[in-house]
Amino acid sequence: MLQTPLTKTILRTTDNYIKALEKAGICTVWDMLRFFPRDYEDRTQVLDSFSMIALKEKNTILITLLSIENSRTSGNKILTKAVIEDKSWYLAEAVWFNRKYLASQMERYKWKKVILSGKPKYEYGKLSFPSPEVETDLAKIGGSVVPIYSDAQYIPGKWIESKMWNLEKYTVDIEENLPEEIIKKYSFISRKEAFHKIHFPKNSHDIELAKYRLAYEELYAINYEAISSKHKKFDASEGKSLPIPLDAELVKTVMSKLPFELTWGQKIALFQVLKDMEKTHSMQRLLEWDVGTGKTVVALIATMHAIRQSEILERKIQVSIMAPTEILARQHFLSMQNMLFEFGLSCELLVWSTPAKKKWEIKALLKSSNLDVIIGTHALVQEDVFFYNLWFVVIDEQHRFWVRQREVLEKWWGNKSGLIPHNLNMTATPIPRTLALTLYGDQDLSIISEYPKWRKEIYTKVAKNDSERQQIELFIRNELEKGRQVFWISPLVEESEKMDLANAISTYESLVDIFHPFQVGLLHGKMKSKEKEQIMRDFKENKIQVLSSTSVVEVWVDVPNASIMCIEWAERFGLSQLHQFRGRVGRGKYQSYCYLFPTTGNSTDRLKAMEQTNNGFELSEIDLEIRGPWEVYGVRQSGIPDLKIADITDLQLVSQIREDIEEMFEKKKN
Repeated sequence: MLQTPLTKTILRTTDNYIKALEKAGICTVWDMLRFFPRDYEDRTQVLDSFSMIALKEKNTILITLLSIENSRTSGNKILTKAVIEDKSWYLAEAVWFNRKYLASQMERYKWKKVILSGKPKYEYGKLSFPSPEVETDLAKIGGSVVPIYSDAQYIPGKWIESKMWNLEKYTVDIEENLPEEIIKKYSFISRKEAFHKIHFPKNSHDIELAKYRLAYEELYAINYEAISSKHKKFDASEGKSLPIPLDAELVKTVMSKLPFELTWGQKIALFQVLKDMEKTHSMQRLLEWDVGTGKTVVALIATMHAIRQSEILERKIQVSIMAPTEILARQHFLSMQNMLFEFGLSCELLVWSTPAKKKWEIKALLKSSNLDVIIGTHALVQEDVFFYNLWFVVIDEQHRFWVRQREVLEKWWGNKSGLIPHNLNMTATPIPRTLALTLYGDQDLSIISEYPKWRKEIYTKVAKNDSERQQIELFIRNELEKGRQVFWISPLVEESEKMDLANAISTYESLVDIFHPFQVGLLHGKMKSKEKEQIMRDFKENKIQVLSSTSVVEVWVDVPNASIMCIEWAERFGLSQLHQFRGRVGRGKYQSYCYLFPTTGNSTDRLKAMEQTNNGFELSEIDLEIRGPWEVYGVRQSGIPDLKIADITDLQLVSQIREDIEEMFEKKKN
């Protein structure tokens, strides 16, 4: 019954409305029942005087409509303005934008009473209601709570509300989708009752009961699928992953060789990884860190501990570390090889540019168990690459690889020993914990948000005008004369005919003039890989002092001598990306700076947030509030469906649901 197609008979409407609903994706009874209200109006308390309203809160008031007419704004938008009057003859106004037909629809209600609902504001000596809802049926005064629906394909929300009553009888066909134990645990109302109350509430309590139940089931479905996937991986690898006991003394010995002390965040993440390695099934863990908090050393210590311990068990294992770019792979190799060699462990680098003869030698070493650690790019997941005993796989910036590429290493079909490797995925994009739990729910989560004590906070400033920009340029020249280097980011490569945007090429030309005689380099996405790598190599070696680049600049490049980051048209980037750019500096002993150059009048709250904090997780929360999860993290592309009731950022509810699901899986095992 729920999959019954909507017809003009069911809804008592016309074919044109049915076609419009279909264009909006509402084709069946079930589709329409899942078109939930966006808000509610409590008409049990209707006011009749402006003196009784509460500013900045939603009010429902009985008024007389004196006039209503359309006009055009300077931006060519339709402005509908109404003059309204309360029972004491006090006047106010109501304003709507782009409601083309509202004035003509309401014309016949002039000098009549109607119900207005909205949040009023008091500005410039007058009371105004921006975009209020209008109800002309006065019989609804003193009635119940009324659902407010969004418009759908130009169909007014009021029409949808009136037609929803035709579907009330279908709610009895809605089947349960939560386990009985969960329903009892939280005393949930039934699913069909929740759907009925969400559309036809008698009071605010009905709405609360329905929303709580429906929000839980939405988040439950997402998290159950993710956690189920994780446990399937655990079950499939049970007994096929060599358990390696944690040796605290060995870990201390390795840590004592480091030129710095680990932060508590690093130590906790390391402990979680090493404890996972004691299990008889493969680890599935995501290590999330803020820019500059040092996650690579966690993977390095875990690698060295695992190999040394496996020797004691007489089953020496191999470790693979895969990075998305050759620059980053080389960087990992250079930073790790000395430590590995000090402990007698062999290490090689396998990338596309590795000479053919060297590639053959490395592959032979891997196959014969004579190589402990291999660091590389996609070159590691080719058909002719075989491992003798691959046991631990580290994938840096895991979202940059296709699922198929990750699976090749994670399951490794070319592993002669038959072991299923432990998997540690890493990402440098700070994601709020609630989103990380949901988006990467098929993995256990470790977070490093604590900066090393030696790392200085990066001074960040938004240039508000040309005068401030000129002062910044003078300061940068002074820093260049001290031997420092500069990143200079622009959003585009080519001139846009429609938008006046800065781009790397024109910025490069102006920087050559501004900072003569210092060497200025250019980096953009249309360059060949070898050209980009040569530019970055020259920059790292200080042959280039100012690097003008588009946003393709390698976010992982480590240039300790670069102490200044400048970003043109800064308002075009999200907070997460701005934070990633800023993280390219502050990696050496020098005080570092980040300067944001927005277009005139575009010093947004987002840019101001960059001035206030260097913490990526705090910024990700702010970005989440400003833009929402879909735009910030590309959730729409991850396979997670749209949420109609639940808030994906509700950490308390997400955490509780995950605990419930994990508890259910544990009971199944026992």
